[in-house]
Amino acid sequence: MRFLLVDPPHKIWTILRAWVPSPGCLQLLGYLEREGFDIDYMDCTLNENPWRDLEEKIRREKPEVIGISVNCTAFIYDGMNAANLIKAVHPRSIIIMGGEHPSFMAEETLRDCPAIDYICVGEGEVTLTEFLRTLEKKGDLSKVLGLAYFNEKGEFVYTGDRPFIEDLDTLPMPAYHLAKMEHPYVELPSEGKRGLVVNFSRGCLWDCTFCSETAFYKRTWRKRSPKLIADELELLKEKYNRKIFYVGDNTFNVTREQGVGFIEEMLKRKTHQHFWLQSRADLILRDEDLLDGYREAGVYQFMMGLEYHSDAVLKDIRKRHSVEQAKKAMELLKKHKLMVMATLLIGHWDETEKDRREFFKFFSKYVDHFGLNIITPLPGTPLFYQMKAQGRIMDWDYRNYDYLHAIMPTREADTLEQVNLIYKEIMRQYYWRPRELLKLFSPNPILRHHHRYYIAKVALNIMMHEIFGTPLWVQPNYQEYKDYLVERGDQLPAELMSLAK
Repeated sequence: MRFLLVDPPHKIWTILRAWVPSPGCLQLLGYLEREGFDIDYMDCTLNENPWRDLEEKIRREKPEVIGISVNCTAFIYDGMNAANLIKAVHPRSIIIMGGEHPSFMAEETLRDCPAIDYICVGEGEVTLTEFLRTLEKKGDLSKVLGLAYFNEKGEFVYTGDRPFIEDLDTLPMPAYHLAKMEHPYVELPSEGKRGLVVNFSRGCLWDCTFCSETAFYKRTWRKRSPKLIADELELLKEKYNRKIFYVGDNTFNVTREQGVGFIEEMLKRKTHQHFWLQSRADLILRDEDLLDGYREAGVYQFMMGLEYHSDAVLKDIRKRHSVEQAKKAMELLKKHKLMVMATLLIGHWDETEKDRREFFKFFSKYVDHFGLNIITPLPGTPLFYQMKAQGRIMDWDYRNYDYLHAIMPTREADTLEQVNLIYKEIMRQYYWRPRELLKLFSPNPILRHHHRYYIAKVALNIMMHEIFGTPLWVQPNYQEYKDYLVERGDQLPAELMSLAK
């Protein structure tokens, strides 16, 4: 039985102008390959003609089962469009979709897109393995935990939660050999050449109201051992010349033991790689004595979800750290010559213009990478259910659930357009300050490169567009699904228009 995993065509983030193969897809593929399945992978975002290439592959190869990965809520319609296209050209195919959004919104997703036959809820490795083996044997799929579907009577069926994989060290190496690792989009241009996103743990032990990860993994955390992490990093360096990594999870800081193990492995192997780690303010304070070790091991930047400058707001979103802890953590990182990336949230209900001035003053003193976002009620999170119940969600187009578009108004800014304009103005204010422009000449090569990239490639492009009307950067290979349907001569059914904007 041939299984094709599809990451549908996506419009990449115009600020980053980069794409990385989904770590989740590559891990899933590595597992299925080890289990002996006949597998293939298509990361459509990297195709020259994303929709056409997908259609032609389906027509040519006719895989019996197609998995569609949806990494985030903003990509759900891309996944639905891919399912509709696949079913149209290969009606006998079996389509199973996975990812956070379809896991949280399984019944809604199946109703909105009848082309999807099944949804894999939660972690996919074991569920998909059992699903494929049951299909091969023509067995009873109702006994496979972690599946959602409609039965022959049109009733929604969920077979029940599958326990999480307890030991991530039992997982094989991600299937990097199936990805287009040399595609020019596959890097982190803001950090330097040959960058990549990697994941070595799953979940989070905290309970921030807006976080889909902690909701998806039910407030659990599991990690790979430092040795296996180092093995993977060594492979990426030796085989793919990857030297800069964003470790997109709380791999090293949740426990001191894990952090110490990572430092020891990196220093022992002398990898000469650079790392950008995710952490929390309270953990930075706990591990102050490890910061020099992290720097010596190749860490140059910590990303912390600091979110806001008010203890009242932090308490409301259950952040579990204080403003004073955030301040001390930023000061510590600066003291130890480590860059500070802060992910920040504006758009809270009681927020005022005065609040935003204080917010800007507080963070701009320390932050090297100003990760400003608009608080977003991602489906599945406590914030989503709270805001839905209170009637504050004003935009139900999931494409905009990307933390860059306002979904809810505030008491003071009562339209989404106002909130969006506030976001843009804060970003302008931050990056056009003389202090930021001076970083173009920083003795720190990574900081220097970072600011030259954002100001020269992004901020200047936006400014020239707004003043002189010059074109904004456009992803060369991207095509809207509706445009592809017009190109191939199809009349787009009215009921699909909302899915193919």
